[in-house]
Amino acid sequence: MKKTALLAALFASTTLLAQMKPQTPAPAPAGKARMPVNVAGARNNAASTFSRISIDDALKLQKSGQAVFVDVRSNEQFSLGHIKGAYSIPGSQLIKRFAEVPPRKTVITYCACSAEQSSGRAAADLMAHGVKNVFALKGGWSEWKDRGLPTATGAK
Repeated sequence: MKKTALLAALFASTTLLAQMKPQTPAPAPAGKARMPVNVAGARNNAASTFSRISIDDALKLQKSGQAVFVDVRSNEQFSLGHIKGAYSIPGSQLIKRFAEVPPRKTVITYCACSAEQSSGRAAADLMAHGVKNVFALKGGWSEWKDRGLPTATGAK
């Protein structure tokens, strides 16, 4: 009887351990990529990769009419100084207000962060929502201003 109880306990614990193994997701069917689920207000923490563009290349695109700048800093920071011609759309409002950006243009986001943290997050968010040709400006507002490139003040 003790052997039977011991075997039953061993079987039960083995079954429980087998149920606790981490489950791996089933592979996507051939030819179909897994798409993220979009939830209103949610931020995709995995969106950490984004493309950067140099100030020189960004300036060329803007001058040729192929690109627009989007300042993702606060409205207050924007009014104190921004890249001339830039749109002010704080990062927290970017997805909701993206329709304000002219279509079929390269989008160049910028912030005042030392390593494009906010503008990179904005670029990654836009890419995650299907926007193509979006870059974070290397050096951002600080380097633009330090180089004496065109700036403006006030709200747009």
